[in-house]
Amino acid sequence: MNFHYFSDFESMSTAGFELIKKEVEKKPDLLFCVASGGSPSGTYAQLAAHKKLYPEFGEQLRVIKLDEWGGLEPGSPFTSELDVQQKFVQPMGISADRYWTIDPDTSDPEGACLKMEQALDREGPLDICILGIGVNGHIALNEPGDTHKLPYHVCELAPSTLANGMLKTLKQPPSFGMTIGLRGIMQSKLILLFIAGSGKKEAFERLQNPVVSGQFPASYLWLHPNVQVLVDQRAV
Repeated sequence: MNFHYFSDFESMSTAGFELIKKEVEKKPDLLFCVASGGSPSGTYAQLAAHKKLYPEFGEQLRVIKLDEWGGLEPGSPFTSELDVQQKFVQPMGISADRYWTIDPDTSDPEGACLKMEQALDREGPLDICILGIGVNGHIALNEPGDTHKLPYHVCELAPSTLANGMLKTLKQPPSFGMTIGLRGIMQSKLILLFIAGSGKKEAFERLQNPVVSGQFPASYLWLHPNVQVLVDQRAV
C-alpha cells in the first residue's frame, strides 16, 4: 500500500486524474469500477474536463458500478446511480453498451447482484477500482464482520454507516446495500483509495497499521500489490 499526501482536495484530485489518464492512454478499453461519493468527485471533474478538450479520450472505456443503496424511496436523489451518472458516466460519454450497473429500484436485488458478477466475470478483471473508506473501515459496502461474501452481493448495512453523512438526514434511509465483493476488488490491477472529507481520521489511522482484520475491511488492501492511497491531509 502506497500512501500519497496532498495539502488539499484539488491536488489530491489532480494526482488521481493523472494516474487514471496514464492507464487509459495505455489501454483505452480498460474496465473501470466507478464509485459514488465526494472523495473521487474532483478527479471525475478533471477527467470530464479533459474529455471536453480531447473528445476521443475515454471513448472505449468500459465502466462497472461499485455499489448501490437499496430500499430508498422511489425517485430518491440520493442513489449512487444518480451520483455517478452526473459526475462521471454522462460527462465521459459512456454509452449503455459500455456500462454495467445496479438499478437502485430493482425488485430483485439478489438477481441484480448475480448479473453484475456475471458481467465482471465476462468483462473483467477490473483494471482500475475506485474506492473510498467508510468511518468503520468498509470498502464499497463490505461492512465489518467475521465473514465476507466474495462476489457482488446484497448486504446488511452497519449502524455506523446509517448514522453517517447524508444517510442520517433521510426520511427513508436505505435498508440494505448491493455491492461488489472483496474478490472483485482484490483482483483489480490497480486500486485508487481516496481519503477525503469529514469523519475519516480514525479510520485512516487504523488503516496505516498493517494488520488484517475482517472487522476492518479496508485492511485487506494490505494484501494487494498495487494500492495507491491518495490522502487529502485536511481530512486526517
